[in-house]
Amino acid sequence: MNISTIAKLANVSTATVSRYLNNGYVSEEKRQKIAEVIARTGYTPSSSAQTLRTGRNNLIGVIVPKISSESIGRMVDGITEIVNHSSYQVLLANTGNDTERELEYLKIFRTNNVDGVIFIGTLMSKKHLAIMRSYKKPIVLLSQQESGVSCVYFDDYGAAEKATDCLIRSGCKRIAHLGVTLRDKAAGRARRGGFMDTLLKNQIPVHEQLIVECEGFSTPDGQAAMQKLLDRGETFDGVFCATDTLAFGAMDCLRQAGISVPDQVCVSAVGNNRMSAIYHPHLTSVNLCHRTGGMEAGAILMEMIQNHVELIQNAQMQCQLFERESTNRTV
Repeated sequence: MNISTIAKLANVSTATVSRYLNNGYVSEEKRQKIAEVIARTGYTPSSSAQTLRTGRNNLIGVIVPKISSESIGRMVDGITEIVNHSSYQVLLANTGNDTERELEYLKIFRTNNVDGVIFIGTLMSKKHLAIMRSYKKPIVLLSQQESGVSCVYFDDYGAAEKATDCLIRSGCKRIAHLGVTLRDKAAGRARRGGFMDTLLKNQIPVHEQLIVECEGFSTPDGQAAMQKLLDRGETFDGVFCATDTLAFGAMDCLRQAGISVPDQVCVSAVGNNRMSAIYHPHLTSVNLCHRTGGMEAGAILMEMIQNHVELIQNAQMQCQLFERESTNRTV
């Protein structure tokens, strides 16, 4: 069964059937005839034939660093809502935080049969940027901001400001920071910058010995970083953590050491993980609007594909502080 057969059964030309299948103009009388034949025969258009006619596969490549991350899951959820609504499907590539695998997938999607790509970036390198800037098809960078490519990014600096300011309003005077590598411009560099600048604006000293760079983003990484501070005998009354998962680990370590949160040490973080309102004590955290960011990235990509928009676009998401028990103490 092909469009020639459909055309004969409907007593119309193959060109008319082709226009019908591609949403072109067809008179109502002929449209009804074609629809009746298709319904009777159960005909479905060949995806490869549609690709030849339209030049599109209706596939979007999405490269993610870690599928198990809640923030990544929210971004992907936002992307798929927009993309699916536009009758496109998502081809997901999970790199497992492997930089070489990220580069490999960027190269694969550059030449493979996808109509566009969304790359959720973390540790950006010159190689990443060179590949993205060489794309002849639409590509959007999500979660990082770089020049020469369309980007949707989060207010990591502002989130750190809000989380740190909350600690100061809770009466904290000597505040530690559990961060991540500064090679990560968003979660590492921007959040540490927001933390340090907020202390200085409030005339609170920045103690370098109270800043610990965690090995990763996990709860055990937060536990290990907090243990380093305790083993060194450092004193502090507040802790700003770059992510919620680091904060959970830090609070667990403090609890095991017999240190009460928030009575002795207040804790704030960035991410607003679902566990933030469940973990005890409930964690004060800043929501970066990851799902909204995913939707924005999906919308920009769809506009680039469907309307042939080549203009580089940038969008920053807003953030919101949720104050909970971990900073709620009497000053």
